[in-house]
Amino acid sequence: MHKNMQKLYESLGSYFAFDPHTVSIEDFFGELANFRNLFMDAVRENHKKREMEEKIKRAKLAKEKAEREKLERQQKKKQLIDMNKEGDETGVMDSLMEALQSGAAFRDRRKRTPRNAGLRGPQALPPDRACQPASARK
Repeated sequence: MHKNMQKLYESLGSYFAFDPHTVSIEDFFGELANFRNLFMDAVRENHKKREMEEKIKRAKLAKEKAEREKLERQQKKKQLIDMNKEGDETGVMDSLMEALQSGAAFRDRRKRTPRNAGLRGPQALPPDRACQPASARK
């Protein structure tokens, strides 16, 4: 068993290019384990770096898309204003209908967020008591 282990260790020495007589088994496997740990850390670090680069790229693309959309909205709005300034009356209804259908005639508003069902305070009072001052409530 010991001779077989020595033979295998010597073949590892020739494979990894070290002298099996000067490097102990514990040192070799310790260095091998250390290399593996450092390699796994590097793989994780590369993965995180790649994810960060992708995240930055997605954010950049989203920002560019938002800027393009904003520019397009401004151009449509400007076209609508320019159309209203022009003196000719040809195609006014068609362009107005197109602006209404595309939404260019409307301001961009954010939708209201719905109220929570479990509100407390004046919002939760019944309608007959909601408008009364605090001193008039019992």
